[in-house]
Amino acid sequence: MRLFLDKLYSSCGIIAGAFILLITLLILTQIIARWFDVVIPSVEDFSGYFLAASSFFALSYTFKAGGHIRLTLLINRTQGTTKKTLTIIAMLVIISAVSFATFYGAIFVYESFIYDEISQGYIPIALWIPQSSMLIGVVVFLIALVDDLVMILQGIEPNFIEEES
Repeated sequence: MRLFLDKLYSSCGIIAGAFILLITLLILTQIIARWFDVVIPSVEDFSGYFLAASSFFALSYTFKAGGHIRLTLLINRTQGTTKKTLTIIAMLVIISAVSFATFYGAIFVYESFIYDEISQGYIPIALWIPQSSMLIGVVVFLIALVDDLVMILQGIEPNFIEEES
């Protein structure tokens, strides 16, 4: 299971990087096309969708890599059960917030699908498609948070708890 989860987080990081690359290629193509008086429709729309996808897919990867802002200043100044208790409380708070975002994100995507909401750009896109990347990213982030909480409860220190040297 550990190998699967680590591959899931790494895959999300790769997908996030791929979306950044797609943004770069879209913008570069638009710049070159303008030299020839050609306008590519909806480049801004797709760049925005790809930016949102990249941001949300990167959440779990960045969390597992220790890149998010954390309460380590307070937590690392404590020892033993106090440290573990503070860490568990912090994890429960963030899991609650991300669970809330996941739940309402799912409703948001579902309503876009049910009501056939379409983008307003030159190229009409069913909005549930780009919104799904947000939901998938948040779901994997929630899995990463619960994964770390389970590790903490088992007495294993996840990588985000930095030891002072």
